[in-house]
Amino acid sequence: MFFLPSTDRTGQDELILSASDIVAGSTCEFAAVRKLDVLLNRVPALVVEADAMADLTAALGDKHEAKVLGLLREEFGPSRVYEVGPPRTFDRSGLEARHRETIQALRDGFDVIFQGSFFADGFHGRADFLILQEDGTYAVFDTKLARSAKAEALLQLAAYADQLRSAGVPVHRDGHLILGTNETTSHPLPESVPLFYAARDRLRAVLEAHRLASLPSAWGDPRWLACLKCPDCKAEMEAADDLMLVRRMNKSRRAKLMEAGIRTKAMFAAADLPDVGIKMDPLWFELQDQARLQCGLGDIDGTINGVSYKVLPNPAVIAMPKPSAGDIFFDFEGDPLWQDPATGEWGIEYLFGLVEHSADGHDFITFTAHSLEEERQALIDFMDHVAERRAAYPDLHIFHYAQYEVSALRKLARRHGVMVDEVEELVETGVMFDLYETVKGSVRISDRSFSIKKLEPLYMPAGRIGVTNAVDSMVQYSVYRDAVDSGQEQAALTIFRSISEYNHYDCISTWKLRDWLLNLTR
Repeated sequence: MFFLPSTDRTGQDELILSASDIVAGSTCEFAAVRKLDVLLNRVPALVVEADAMADLTAALGDKHEAKVLGLLREEFGPSRVYEVGPPRTFDRSGLEARHRETIQALRDGFDVIFQGSFFADGFHGRADFLILQEDGTYAVFDTKLARSAKAEALLQLAAYADQLRSAGVPVHRDGHLILGTNETTSHPLPESVPLFYAARDRLRAVLEAHRLASLPSAWGDPRWLACLKCPDCKAEMEAADDLMLVRRMNKSRRAKLMEAGIRTKAMFAAADLPDVGIKMDPLWFELQDQARLQCGLGDIDGTINGVSYKVLPNPAVIAMPKPSAGDIFFDFEGDPLWQDPATGEWGIEYLFGLVEHSADGHDFITFTAHSLEEERQALIDFMDHVAERRAAYPDLHIFHYAQYEVSALRKLARRHGVMVDEVEELVETGVMFDLYETVKGSVRISDRSFSIKKLEPLYMPAGRIGVTNAVDSMVQYSVYRDAVDSGQEQAALTIFRSISEYNHYDCISTWKLRDWLLNLTR
């Protein structure tokens, strides 16, 4: 989204939208009008923290696109692939020049146009690939790192098909997505183009109406759809003490409270719900109790390192298994963005970490994998280790936090065709024990999140250093792989050691959480 001076000197600047603007606007109109406010100097631009994961994903997307370009050059020959460079100047003349160049390349019949540039009717965008078909039409191809087609991607295909049609270029009936799995999916454009028109026209109307206003966008204005998830929404929610900040709040309950005149977390915490006409059911009281905890109100059972907690009636902790000397505290490190260079298959569980009691206090044991073959062996070795330890301690449990470990073990067993029955036996007999479910059924805390990082102040006062979260570990694993590929062995070892230390901390955290939960009812 940007402005260009009008061709009519007396007219207002022309607002130019991209395919990405239209897709984003169909999801969150508030973010779109806020972006317009920034362009109009009504509000300062939102300062967003650096997102290493987004940068990594973008880099992998560029790599995927470059790979596809290389394959097309091999298939058609370099002379049959025309690459349109970015505008030399990002003004009207520069954009129009690249548009004309793209249309000429299409009319010249190149087999592939890469990064075709369009600029017409208030739209600017660059299509990944336009490929000539046997029937003389051009088909729009877009590269996506995703592993399945999403509605937003189909709108982008429709955007470029519309530009081709407007320029008088015959358009193939289907648009295509070249996915991160190397699969190409086809999608009928007659189904997507009307949706694109509706999204484009709606966004233009919203933006033009807001442009005529004198005041900046205000949070909660019912004229605009808000996704409640994007950075703009999150920033405004925090500033407004929005009801969505209450743990387990959803959009429909938020709407009911707002209809009753309750617009903030603090108002909800202080409200007399029957007096404002809220239909009583247990969940309303639970939500209000949570709001009170988050606001520092109401009864609590304790506060440790700034986090308050309240033990629920009949807590789930009562059903926890008794401690065993053989208990295992388990945590995976995986990278869903890793791709096997031979098969193109996505994802790897590269570190199985577990902590166990020992004569010296505890042992930290790891099984590592940097290829699918090694991943298969790591699964076998892990399961063999568990079987051996169960033989010595039949009453042991494998404690983990949230469902990822169970899901990952099942996925690995299916992927490699080994240990399927053994994994299911661990799950079905309750040897795998999820502490998240126990936490959820035992306590409320003064934070809206139940991530283990938010719980740690209750039982692990020392803060984390180095690699501090799962996203950071994935980013660091990518850095590790780059170091390996470039022959920087010492740097690679240092990076992987920091990931292992993070995993070790998570395993210890799971152990300490188990012990803290067991002490709740004593």
